[in-house]
Amino acid sequence: MDSSAQSFANIVIFHPAAIGDAVLATPVAATLRLNYPGAKITYWSHASLRPLLLGLCPSIDEFVDFHKEVGFFELRKQLLAMRPDLFIDLSNSFRGEFLTSFTPIKALHYDKSDSNTPAQQHAVGNFLETIRPISPQTPERLFPTLYPDAIAEKLVPELVAAHNMVLGPLIGLVPGVGHLRPHRGWIFDGWVYLVRRLLEDSKHIPVLIGGPEDFELAQRINMESGSRCINLCGQLQLDETAAVLKCCDVVVSGDTGPAHIAVAVGTPVIGLYGPTYPSRSGPYGNFDQILDQNQACQCIGAKYCQLTGPGQPGECMGKIMLPEVLEKVRQVIGTEPAATAPDEQFETPPGVFLEPEVMREMEEFMRSQVPPDVDGP
Repeated sequence: MDSSAQSFANIVIFHPAAIGDAVLATPVAATLRLNYPGAKITYWSHASLRPLLLGLCPSIDEFVDFHKEVGFFELRKQLLAMRPDLFIDLSNSFRGEFLTSFTPIKALHYDKSDSNTPAQQHAVGNFLETIRPISPQTPERLFPTLYPDAIAEKLVPELVAAHNMVLGPLIGLVPGVGHLRPHRGWIFDGWVYLVRRLLEDSKHIPVLIGGPEDFELAQRINMESGSRCINLCGQLQLDETAAVLKCCDVVVSGDTGPAHIAVAVGTPVIGLYGPTYPSRSGPYGNFDQILDQNQACQCIGAKYCQLTGPGQPGECMGKIMLPEVLEKVRQVIGTEPAATAPDEQFETPPGVFLEPEVMREMEEFMRSQVPPDVDGP
């Protein structure tokens, strides 16, 4: 029987992942929902992701908490109790590979593509490759996948009022990148001067977004900017973070989870990149709004910058200049025409169900990343 003709009633997606990867994979659930509208789709992941995925993604029917301390046989028992007829393993782990061994459950396993070249496949496309054999149909737009509108309507006015400000247009700034990969962040002075210029040039309220480990950095930026920002780092649950990002006209961020949440709720993102490849993990559908210093990075793909001190932004990130960030912001918020209309921002990723316009955009982006004396990919 052709796999594309099979019908599935109970699908389990196994993906105990970090926030960014979890959000990048949400088109998998949406694509399965399109192809199997009557199926029950259960997500099996970290409990912290429950409000974001179960609460905001309409393609997911149920959520099961994953506990990493639980042994393999207990996890297998938990899986069998769910009684799936299709198991989608997005974990890229031996554990995921063997959970369905010696069972009648059909399983598809994510195979992470090589991430060492600028011409690599985007993570969104890579995740979708996992289900391509059983998914003849693809959504017209892969994003948005998360819908926090009901939360945003109540929460955002309350947050603005709590900071003694008048509700107005918001611009999201994600100055931190967590404590594990500090070299992915932009320089402190860059954020300070960006906030000052935004306050001078527009009526937008800067909202600082991130986790608890980013609070101190955001507080310093706020103080240096006259305490005229709203610092929400570490103050929100994930679904609330999505709600705030939904209300922003644009988000400026490095390679970190909130950037991908912004994409998933439909907000334009200006990505600041250096030590990681935007062709792999850039803000999906916003390639023309990326500021990338890959060519200047001497330790591309490494866990830490070899040229700056511990806990510091990468040396290459300091080469992203304030005027070019401001120019991107101005294009999106309307002082100049945006390069891409809102309805055209979310297209199919490279490597999956390719379309001519997407191929041209990605080819142009990747050619721009190659030095003049090197042939393009």
